[in-house]
Amino acid sequence: RRLLDDPRARELLGTFAAQWLGIESIAVADKSTVTYPEWQPALGAAMAEETRRFVTHVVFDGSGSFDELLTADYSLVNPALASHYGIAGLDPGLGDQDFVEAQLPPERAGILGHASLLASYAHSDQSSPVRRGLFVRQRLLCQQFGTPPPNAGGVPEVDPNATTRERFRQHSSDPNCSICHQFIDELGFGFERF
Repeated sequence: RRLLDDPRARELLGTFAAQWLGIESIAVADKSTVTYPEWQPALGAAMAEETRRFVTHVVFDGSGSFDELLTADYSLVNPALASHYGIAGLDPGLGDQDFVEAQLPPERAGILGHASLLASYAHSDQSSPVRRGLFVRQRLLCQQFGTPPPNAGGVPEVDPNATTRERFRQHSSDPNCSICHQFIDELGFGFERF
């Protein structure tokens, strides 16, 4: 308890959260502005800051529980994030460094709906059920998987006539792939509503 009472604990917890969740470099992520026209480094930085502040808020000012981390119907947003999430009604006088508590749309509940996580575990021009599934397995469940073989296929091309699940079907139909992907992809498909 003495460590948490130290004024530096809030900042350190935010840094720990960014490292634990793997979001620390989202501000410099290479995102396609064709696919994501609103993308800019400042938005990525705001995404990471939201998650750092949210984790710190839950631990120091909230219940401190995993339940709240995973199911909270609110987050701490600045004007750019409010616009990104479609949240209206923020004080028009707020600046980019002003993060305030705001209700999130239901599909964004909890830390797993944060844009920082979704953007960090996606490709530059499309989502990635593999990266997101691995995130859950490795960062949340502490499970490890081996390195993919050198002949592993790349990311399937975007096809407007196919769902993500259909495009990644090879992972479950090829025994060389399914040995790992049976444990990864299904978790990642759960993030496809974003």
